[in-house]
Amino acid sequence: MGAGVLRLISGVGAKGPACFLLEAAGKRIMLDLGEGPPPGLLPDVADLGTIDALVLSHGHKDHVGGLRLLQRLGTPPVYATDIVARSLPQGFELRPLPLGGLGEVLGIGVATGRNGHAPGGVWLHFAIGGGVLYTGDWSVESGLYDYDPPAQSASVALLDCSYGAYQKSLGECWNALAPLVGRGPLLLPVPADGRGPEIALEVLRHGCTDIFFDEAMSKAVRQMGGTARASARVDIDEDLQALSAAAKPISAPRGVMFAASADGTSGASKNLLERWEHESEPAIVFTGYRAPDTPADRLIKSGRAHFLRWNVHPRLSDVAALVKTVKPRAVIPAFCDRSQLPDLTRALAPAPVTMDPVVEL
Repeated sequence: MGAGVLRLISGVGAKGPACFLLEAAGKRIMLDLGEGPPPGLLPDVADLGTIDALVLSHGHKDHVGGLRLLQRLGTPPVYATDIVARSLPQGFELRPLPLGGLGEVLGIGVATGRNGHAPGGVWLHFAIGGGVLYTGDWSVESGLYDYDPPAQSASVALLDCSYGAYQKSLGECWNALAPLVGRGPLLLPVPADGRGPEIALEVLRHGCTDIFFDEAMSKAVRQMGGTARASARVDIDEDLQALSAAAKPISAPRGVMFAASADGTSGASKNLLERWEHESEPAIVFTGYRAPDTPADRLIKSGRAHFLRWNVHPRLSDVAALVKTVKPRAVIPAFCDRSQLPDLTRALAPAPVTMDPVVEL
């Protein structure tokens, strides 16, 4: 008899909200509870019954946006790092996760490390059976968020494979974006608590100081130098201070402008896109996943906007290197389409790759 099971509620086989259920040691522990993409898409938890705890990998909407469903699951305690916990709505019983190191969830040992993707974000390694690794979203390339590589072996590895077989480096992403930065004016709809500050730092490092922020971006950069500083790289303080000093409020099309949200469905970017959609300037570039029927999707299809990816998830080579380190007997690729399964199976061999809805631990 195995140590338990991992149930893939949502987030495997198609791009969708993160939601997985660990059943082990007599406990039922949910890993993330997201919403979207697209907006409004929630995991189906109707027949799950009650759970004993919810563990959050980071604070992005596709991992925490479904918190309103907790009342259907028995209102369990929520485990999160301090940085993530500060961003959550009130009314939950919050319990701490370390940003890096050893902790516990309902008496089960858990090791964590920074995920290189978001403020307060962590991967999680549970001391269940031969080990269960859940990366949440992760990136080894960020020039802002620090990454602590998992080193422990794990029998089961639930890994962010958002980019499938994609292999371009972050340097190549910058080379594609740089001509538009130099030409200006340029609007970049971004997540303020993710790739937005990363790209802004890279723009600054390449000598452009004509930078403009909405309030969400200004707040995010301040937090990275303050309450979220522990998630940032050790050598970042001077760059963050220079970025805060250089950035000015957005008014007219000028320089390089950063505004949330990333897909234009809300926030300042929604208003700016409505104002400038039918103008020749500024250039508009989306840099992340675009869900169908969003402003990002519409503007890219019409030719008014460009899509140039900015890496915030692992390349296939990064996933392969992690698999080689942790040596799992089962790899579960998350946040990508089932059509990617053959490429992932070949690239990660000899480790078995599965998208089966229930995996023995």
